[in-house]
Amino acid sequence: MKSNYIKRFGKEEKMGFEARGDSIKGLLTSTRQYKIPRFQRDFSWDQSNYNEFYEDIVNNISFQKEKFVNNQYYFGNMLFLGEKEDSEVEVIDGQQRLTTITIFLAALRDTLYSIENDQIAQDYADTIHLEYLIKKIDGKPQRKLETMSSFPYFTQTIQDSEKPVFEVEPKTEEEESLKKTFDFFKKQISKQVFLKKMSLICNVELAEKHYVEALKAVREQLLNSEIINIFVTERNQVNKIFENINSKGKPLTQVDLIKNAIFGVVPLSSAGVDEMSLKWDEFGEKLTKLDTNFNEFFLHNWKATYPKDNANGATLYKKYLKRFDSKDSQEITDFVNELSLGLDIYEYLIAVDPSNFKQQEKKAELEFLDALNKFGAVQVRVPLLTLYKSKIKIQNSKRIDFLKFLSYFHFVVYGTSIKFRGNNTTTPFKNFSVQVINAKNASDIYSGMDKLKLDLMGLLNKDEVDRAFKELSFSKEKARSGLSEYPTQFVIKQIANHLEGRNYSPVEYTIEHIIDEEIGNSNSIGNLIVLERKLNDKINKKKQKIEKEQKHGKNEITFEEKTVIYEESAYKMVKDLVASYPEFNFNHDAIKLRTEELSTQFWIILESLVK
Repeated sequence: MKSNYIKRFGKEEKMGFEARGDSIKGLLTSTRQYKIPRFQRDFSWDQSNYNEFYEDIVNNISFQKEKFVNNQYYFGNMLFLGEKEDSEVEVIDGQQRLTTITIFLAALRDTLYSIENDQIAQDYADTIHLEYLIKKIDGKPQRKLETMSSFPYFTQTIQDSEKPVFEVEPKTEEEESLKKTFDFFKKQISKQVFLKKMSLICNVELAEKHYVEALKAVREQLLNSEIINIFVTERNQVNKIFENINSKGKPLTQVDLIKNAIFGVVPLSSAGVDEMSLKWDEFGEKLTKLDTNFNEFFLHNWKATYPKDNANGATLYKKYLKRFDSKDSQEITDFVNELSLGLDIYEYLIAVDPSNFKQQEKKAELEFLDALNKFGAVQVRVPLLTLYKSKIKIQNSKRIDFLKFLSYFHFVVYGTSIKFRGNNTTTPFKNFSVQVINAKNASDIYSGMDKLKLDLMGLLNKDEVDRAFKELSFSKEKARSGLSEYPTQFVIKQIANHLEGRNYSPVEYTIEHIIDEEIGNSNSIGNLIVLERKLNDKINKKKQKIEKEQKHGKNEITFEEKTVIYEESAYKMVKDLVASYPEFNFNHDAIKLRTEELSTQFWIILESLVK
């Protein structure tokens, strides 16, 4: 065992590990079995990764004097927990590459087996299968690479040469990735594609007679590639060494490193159940259904829980170690349970499910949370997560007013053309989270809400908001095809709600163009009102009738004809419109004037939420 010094967070630490040069062939022909431990992430290489892997192999082959020639290539470091003499070691760094190597060799084997009436191809395939994929030890087959997360799919469909009797379909995201990688390699080494590729690389026209030897050359190029194996015997040193080695694989994220640290502390249950692994799988299943990923959620939850840490995507692991490196199994388990609670709340906030908001008093909460997500408001998830995790109960009306302001603010900065830097909210959001965490009672939280509103309002320029508001428009055709028209829909409904004295938009709301949209130059927000659905249907039927009769020589309904129907509306916005134009003289100049009025009205409403 060699003693080595490495730098960790700026300090030198003495580590015990053994590093030795080797080749892929040496790695796979040893009697050693490589196990993917439970804390490792799933196979996650995408096409850019495994395409680069393939290109690195084939581009190092040349063709000289009717023979394929392999060239030296370095495949990076691989880190294992265990001693080099052990019959089993855990793969700490190198899992993605070892899995890809296994898939590629299996694709080569299957391709060679598929070549009929060619004993040499069969022999080459036998060598791959029996030496590098599944080796017999004392008469028993031993898979060189053993993984739990994708078992038995990986073994049945890729490692084994005899495919399962019944068709096996991938059931998880990892299994889908394994299948895509396997299919990719099989396509790349199919006869026509492969010979064309190798002809370009070798600058010679290769024929069908070269196919088998070319496949062998690729096999040898891979197997003879050089690596450095690093064997560590102390589990608590694994992550420390891993942080300091340069891997050629897809780097682990900060959350991957934290996961490794957690799994290294929390053992299996007394009954042998891997409860931590099951919990982590549960996290993964939930997050795949949300508009986020584990790294983003973990960082948001950390910032919501420990705002003073000033954590970011590059320092998260360091912050974790500072707080939990010396904690015991129970304390780490408590942390993961808190993480689970945070994920439940996070899901509530960003995957807004109407079934959670059936009560009348929750309709406004549903509308404002939904708006924040549609505006792409990501950073605001941190202060909201802090608020919703707090054990101090607050009044529903206070929560609604707070959410209303946040949704209005994010409408302005993300729903209009205003120029705004998202990091301007970092400090106000952090200060709010600190105040909520330190709160002794509901009054302290209300004080934090008021302070955040003031801070955010201070980031807005009234003239700039006015300019951007006046640019808002709405097209029914565009609205049907996506969210581009959502900001205009949102704000016109909110102004209507304010006039009605309510906090949520009734389902009867429809957006109505006062001057018909078909006339042109009439999509401005000043030409919009909210109207009851039944009245909107009435206008559409009248338009259809006019179109049939071809009145006015145009397929349109006049403002005067619409006014007859508008007078049936119970909405104040519509009543005000009718009262303002008794002579039925609503025109494009009126649209401009009304746009200015709506802009002023919105700013007054926004200011009222801060007072």
